[in-house]
Amino acid sequence: MLNSIASKICLLATFGLAISASAVEKKKIDFVVGVDGDFKAAMSKAASSGASESNHFVIFFPDGEYNIGSLTGDSNQMTTFTASNTSLVGQSADKTVLYNKSINEGISVTATLKVSANSVYMQDITLYNKANYGNEANCGSACRHDALMTVGDKLVYKNVKLLSTQDTYYTKLNNNKKGRSYWENGQIEGTVDFICGDGDVFFEGTNLVMRRSGGYITASQNNTDWGYVFNNTTITVTNNSYNGTFYLGRSWGTARTVFLNTKMIAQPTAEGWQKNMNSAPKVFGEYNSKDGNGNPVNTSKRRTYFDGSKDGSTATLKTVWDANDAAKYTLSNVLKGSDNWDPTKLTAQVSAPKIAQEGAEIVWADDNNARAWVVFVNGKYKANVVAPSFSLEGVATGSKITVRAANSMGGLGAYSNEVTTLDANATYYKVTLGDAIGGKVTTNLSGDKVAEGKTATFTAVPNAGWEFAGWSGKSASQIDASKAAVEIVAAGDIELIPSFIAKGTTVFQAEDGIITNAAAESNNAGFNGSAFVNFAAGDLSMIQVPVYAEVAGEYEVVVRYANGSGNARSLAAAAPGVCTAGIDGCKSAESLSFAATTNWTTWETLSFKAKLAEGAGYMTFATIGGNDGPNLDQVELKLVKADGTTVIRGLATPSQSLTPTTRVRLFTLTGQLVRESVGPSVSTENLAPGMYLLQRGDGSLLRQQIIRVK
Repeated sequence: MLNSIASKICLLATFGLAISASAVEKKKIDFVVGVDGDFKAAMSKAASSGASESNHFVIFFPDGEYNIGSLTGDSNQMTTFTASNTSLVGQSADKTVLYNKSINEGISVTATLKVSANSVYMQDITLYNKANYGNEANCGSACRHDALMTVGDKLVYKNVKLLSTQDTYYTKLNNNKKGRSYWENGQIEGTVDFICGDGDVFFEGTNLVMRRSGGYITASQNNTDWGYVFNNTTITVTNNSYNGTFYLGRSWGTARTVFLNTKMIAQPTAEGWQKNMNSAPKVFGEYNSKDGNGNPVNTSKRRTYFDGSKDGSTATLKTVWDANDAAKYTLSNVLKGSDNWDPTKLTAQVSAPKIAQEGAEIVWADDNNARAWVVFVNGKYKANVVAPSFSLEGVATGSKITVRAANSMGGLGAYSNEVTTLDANATYYKVTLGDAIGGKVTTNLSGDKVAEGKTATFTAVPNAGWEFAGWSGKSASQIDASKAAVEIVAAGDIELIPSFIAKGTTVFQAEDGIITNAAAESNNAGFNGSAFVNFAAGDLSMIQVPVYAEVAGEYEVVVRYANGSGNARSLAAAAPGVCTAGIDGCKSAESLSFAATTNWTTWETLSFKAKLAEGAGYMTFATIGGNDGPNLDQVELKLVKADGTTVIRGLATPSQSLTPTTRVRLFTLTGQLVRESVGPSVSTENLAPGMYLLQRGDGSLLRQQIIRVK
């Protein structure tokens, strides 16, 4: 039971929320391309910056296409980047494009960007070699044109896209025989051996796109301990006729390549791995491969015998793995090295700020995890600042402002809310809308302010199965609080609090909740409602599901979920009132273990007990310790009777008689009990004017209605 577990777990610890031991040093972005100069100037500044591993020189690229092949490339349009401890950060992966068009093919002479440096961080950028991309069928047997070539250690790529044909991504070791790299999300496209080379590279959630029939995703020659490890990646093709015609990889020399938990929307040939190249592989492994619908891939014909066509070596390998085989291939084991390197600490994003206009400034709360904030006006880069404010001097009234926080590496987190700038000389009033549990409020306002004399409209929109119950708040006296759609002509601050009740339903959909670092999706069949919620690994991932308890008491909470991962996954759960606003005010939480289901389209239920107060509130579910969770579909409440059995109860209809009435209670529309009596009525004397919820019941039937006190 949530409120009676022996060990109370604070959600800050249970949910694995990252809290900085010390503040990140505030520092502006070092170089903005197109503002402080071109990329050639940025490279020169970075090379002489004296940056360190803990204090990167950050180069920011606003959205746009950058022809670095002509600007900084050699005679074959290859640009070599040599500044260690540097970050290359774009505004968005799809629209920030650095490109070249190499002339002569070759694996070591064509890269759009050759990184010959250590501790380089890259985020939200596309590297694009235009030599043969899009013309794969006509480029002949050798189309070696790299998008990225690396000679370095401790390299990080978050949301990075590589576009080319053969040898798109080529990895090499540095002079110390190290070559660790970490990929988080992103996408790599190519035709033949489009991920090739040496080193220990861990790919987490990266999309792999095959662009030609008969190709190979990898060609590795690993002289390190782990090689290429792909985890939670997705494989697709650009033409469905390529499906089943390509290979997972081949051995350039002593290959080590592993695919774990792969989503194969497009599948390789039945044998999976190419038989021979130069020498027999050391490790080829595959574990828990699923098709696009979450069903296991048939791996019964995967190749196990290999030989080297050049050196005559042979090997017989176990290529289809079980959980024990896969267990040691963790991110930590693959990349930690002797210095315990953890790249996930570098890719963690800073939360989006909530911005507002105050006079002639945009302001937001400070954040110790933010190195700086980048300000965008109408979607375009405007400035970066180290204080939590931005002057609107020179910005036209009506402009749309957003802000993103930069982490210690300069990588930008999610956009803030959008604020449409107001005339700083006009009189504005603040608009406050209370928490709308069970629905939402739409308005004609773009922010939380309204100009004097302007008509502000507000419409309360209930979730499915809920209904509008009334408005409260200090402005409720200016409107008909029983109507869902209302208008107020601004003559002062506006405060409205909507109230919703779940009439006749005890089933609540997860997608109606407040979703944090998770996603409402509909790609796996069998869910109820309009979607399900897919949690994410890494940062805290959370859903607050609006629920409604008809009466106070103990409930059986039935959670419908799917978990096709093959292993049990856990979530922390907190009942309404136990954890307010997700984390703040936490009292206790319980860890729930969701057993594996047959696949992601098989839905099961898990039940637990919780004591709930009457009325609306949020049932919170969150990931634990950065681990992923199950897909969550819905929550059902069943009232537990005195004999321990459960009953699903909805509100009685107003036409039902109540004989005799034993209890009458009066609540504010936010759920606060203000009056209670035994008998047929309750006094409203000396109550503040406004809307109230009147509830009457005899212990078996319950009736409630909205009343107005004048």
